[in-house]
Amino acid sequence: MSNEGIFAEGRKLCLKLVNDVSSITATLHSNHTLTSLDVEDMNPDGSFDADDEIQRHINMATKISRNNVNSWNNVSNPEAAGREKVIKTQLHSEIRAELCRLQGVHQSLYSEIDPLHMPEVLSLIGRHHDQGELYLALKSSIMTIFSTVNIKKFIQQQRAHHAAIVAKHAAIVAEHAAIVAEHRNKIEELDAKLTSMDEAVEVNEGSNELEHRSNKRRRK
Repeated sequence: MSNEGIFAEGRKLCLKLVNDVSSITATLHSNHTLTSLDVEDMNPDGSFDADDEIQRHINMATKISRNNVNSWNNVSNPEAAGREKVIKTQLHSEIRAELCRLQGVHQSLYSEIDPLHMPEVLSLIGRHHDQGELYLALKSSIMTIFSTVNIKKFIQQQRAHHAAIVAKHAAIVAEHAAIVAEHRNKIEELDAKLTSMDEAVEVNEGSNELEHRSNKRRRK
């Protein structure tokens, strides 16, 4: 790709292409197949200007994508690359601050995280970053953690409420099932009596017919 004509905003768009930090979802949906993207050369003395800073973050993102290419079949794993970008950039306060400044993002990371997922997020920070990062994350998300406790309590209360309704109606269903079974048995008993009565009538009619024929023979 030619560097000529690529201005600062264009370079920022290139950065956003490979690692959009406007949201966690945006990071996951960034391009994870580009393994190299050069938009600016470093200064000869190794110093960084604004454009070099953009290139440095592009290099970091494309390196993550490159590290998630299977060396056996050269097939990339975008899902793994996206997850790694979230962990290494979104969950690192200093790197995220730089990326947000370059991309004009002002939204807090923790404002978009479901409070119920905060323990998992803090666990990821603790495993992949130092204790300082974990402390900053705890400090930034403390109110969210408190709200998690309240939400969990609310969910538990809602669960207990619905469980009570289920138990109540299950008992009613069981009671009605017992009543149905009782009356079904009664119906079967009555059906049996009716069948017995019908059979008795048939036998009686048969006997009467035989007797009638016998009397006719005698009269002859």
